[in-house]
Amino acid sequence: MARGAACRRAARPLISLNCAALPETLVESELFGHVRGAFSGAVADRRGKFELADGGTLFLDEVAELPLAVQAKLLRVLQGGQLQRLGSDREHRVDVRMIVATNRDLATGVRFRRFRADFYHRLSVYPLVVPPLRERGQDVLLLAGNFLAQNHSRLGLGLGLGRLRLDTSARAALLAHDWPGNVRELEHLVSRSALKALAGQSPRPRIVSLRARHFDFSLAPESETAAVPMVARDAPNASAAAPVDLRTLTAAHQRQCIQASLECHGHNWAAAARELGLHRANLVRLARRLGLAGQGTAG
Repeated sequence: MARGAACRRAARPLISLNCAALPETLVESELFGHVRGAFSGAVADRRGKFELADGGTLFLDEVAELPLAVQAKLLRVLQGGQLQRLGSDREHRVDVRMIVATNRDLATGVRFRRFRADFYHRLSVYPLVVPPLRERGQDVLLLAGNFLAQNHSRLGLGLGLGRLRLDTSARAALLAHDWPGNVRELEHLVSRSALKALAGQSPRPRIVSLRARHFDFSLAPESETAAVPMVARDAPNASAAAPVDLRTLTAAHQRQCIQASLECHGHNWAAAARELGLHRANLVRLARRLGLAGQGTAG
């Protein structure tokens, strides 16, 4: 789209519609509008979302939930800007930029005939894929820090009154979790954990640390060793399973804690050593023994 067209739309309406929240019988009316008497309860003419967004932008969330019949009717609007209100023979013309979002794989939907191929290709002008939280590495710590700041304000914690922070075990646990609920799961987890960490703190310390044990997602039996692999104790053929090496599990946890602390402090070894309660030289030796390459060159 030309820059001039994009600028014109910036000052025009932005209309949004959650397709998953609408009964199938009302989708057409919401999108295209209706005339009086089109169905029971239609007591007056009503413009749909396309007409309301004329000249601007229409955002359809959860577009994969649209019925196939409605997808076919949307094709005509996208191709020629022509629509008919429900119950009317009169055509209306609209000029709308449409943006859609979904958490489903539309290509798979096309393959299994749950989504129209022609509608899919009409929408795929400039697709943007947002990776899930589990694939975004250290972003989880940045987002958690932001949610901690929000909770500090929401809980009425003034300057010097229980400043919230994540300790090393908490950061390791956040990095190890696979986040099936993505950012919303993280936001709620941080809020709950902040309340747990503050509970029973009287007088309240200057710094309140959230630890892995404050989190309530499924971790290892000992929550402080969140990053340690779980051991199946009720496997039907337990005798044939590989033996559990406590030393290997401990080393894996130490390695992840050191890496999390270094990431948090910008690979400043002195700061990481202070947080972990070790002398810097001892931390460097431990890291080398754990196989962490290129250690001790910063801080």
